Amino acid sequence: MDELRLEVTSFTDVAHWRWRLTDAHGAFKTDHQVALNQSDSAYDAFTDLYGYLRYHAAPDRLLEHEAEIVAWLGRWIGEQVLGPVGAVIVEHAPVVVRVRLPEEATGLLYRPFELGYVNGAPLALQEVSFLFDVATRPTGGRKTDVGDTLRMLAVFSLPTDASALSLRRERHALKRLITTIAQTQGKAIELRIVQYGVTRDTLRTVLEDGEGWDVMHFSGHGLPAGLLLEKPDSTQDRVSVRDLEGLLRSARSRLKLVMLSACESAAPTLQETLRWLKLYEPERAEAAQPENPSAEPLPALARTLAKNLDCAVLAMRYPVGDDFAIDLAAHLYRGLLEQRRTLPAALQLALPRVLPAHPRPGIPPLSVATPALFGTRAAGLTLTPPASPSPDFTVAPTGLAYFPPEPEHFVGRVGPMARASAAMAPQSGRTGVLFHGMAGAGKTACALELAYRYETGRFTGFVWHKAPDVGSDIADALLRLALDIERQLPGLKMAHLVDDADVLAAWLPRLTELLEPV
Repeated sequence: MDELRLEVTSFTDVAHWRWRLTDAHGAFKTDHQVALNQSDSAYDAFTDLYGYLRYHAAPDRLLEHEAEIVAWLGRWIGEQVLGPVGAVIVEHAPVVVRVRLPEEATGLLYRPFELGYVNGAPLALQEVSFLFDVATRPTGGRKTDVGDTLRMLAVFSLPTDASALSLRRERHALKRLITTIAQTQGKAIELRIVQYGVTRDTLRTVLEDGEGWDVMHFSGHGLPAGLLLEKPDSTQDRVSVRDLEGLLRSARSRLKLVMLSACESAAPTLQETLRWLKLYEPERAEAAQPENPSAEPLPALARTLAKNLDCAVLAMRYPVGDDFAIDLAAHLYRGLLEQRRTLPAALQLALPRVLPAHPRPGIPPLSVATPALFGTRAAGLTLTPPASPSPDFTVAPTGLAYFPPEPEHFVGRVGPMARASAAMAPQSGRTGVLFHGMAGAGKTACALELAYRYETGRFTGFVWHKAPDVGSDIADALLRLALDIERQLPGLKMAHLVDDADVLAAWLPRLTELLEPV
């Protein structure tokens, strides 16, 4: 893939600067003096597209009018912001454009240049990727390569007091995708999923896994300066970018990509914006933060992680629809893991496939400019899973083959599931969970959700058994349990023991040992 470099060579203020476009070797291509009219309504949309749509799109034809506004702004960006630069960029497509900015121009990191129209279409749909290059903090060594297995950590956080998201559907889609790639392509990919009870301590424990993680995928509520995790009582825990960086630091040596499928995770913080506009007043900040009057404005999430963790970050400028999040992850990871494309190339192919001909609520018109790439490493990043070992034929464990299918719908039980998930954690000191309640309260649904959540990870064997219904004959209940265990744990024989109480009692320590937590 071709590479161009777009730099600001002369920055006067937020509306006046000069672009200089060169190739990867520094050879001059073109330049453009930008002079924007700040009283133009397009300028307002350029600086805050989501806010502009909220206040200007007609409610009675919302998606249609939003699409018209986005196209109008795209044409303005192409003419006023990019000028001849856009045409030259398209000539080199497929191309990644490294955007490098001096400190005084860092506010441009958050502008949707990909939306700029050239030849009647957005650059984002013409095999063009803008990569916001940020200086990285020295690592003291090279990144650890993908080992015998490409390791992915997927975190799905949804506090009980935050607005609803389809995280369960996202989890299903991601798990199905990675499993399919691993099985059909013969690739060694380990996917660890963390959901329900995603507290700081839980995340810290998983991140400190000695083998490290190549990819971290986060789905949930985002903030310009942090993410929403969960407290032990399942309510929201606003984790600042500095605290999040501290949590992720232990995984830094191997971590190559952070995917933030979270609203506004690539947006600037309010204080950053005010400071960039020269409206930030430290005296007022001190009054607002008496407990920490010397505190600096919190930096934006995506830029900070890319800089301090020395990794690629794909984040979201604007709120993200559920359908868009699911489809983008599917096409992006397929391009990375199955088609062996670089991260920018995978994103270039994913966007046109995700965006529908006619926008819908789950994929609104501004989705075309929602993903944003940060970090020097993103330009040529590839994630090639190693081939799976091919052992001699063995009978595979039954896994959850005898379990009923997962409930099609599962809502309103985040609190009990968070407590159950904490009990199932390896270091919890507990060995089981009991769901109890009146008939129809959802005990079976909770048990199934928990079982499928732990299909990979802590447990090596699974048994589904239904106790006799109330009022039915229980004479053979123990035999039925023994037969279910034998069927689902091949090699364990128990049914022949249940008719002799003494023999069964002598054998039970063996069963106890088998069920010991690991």
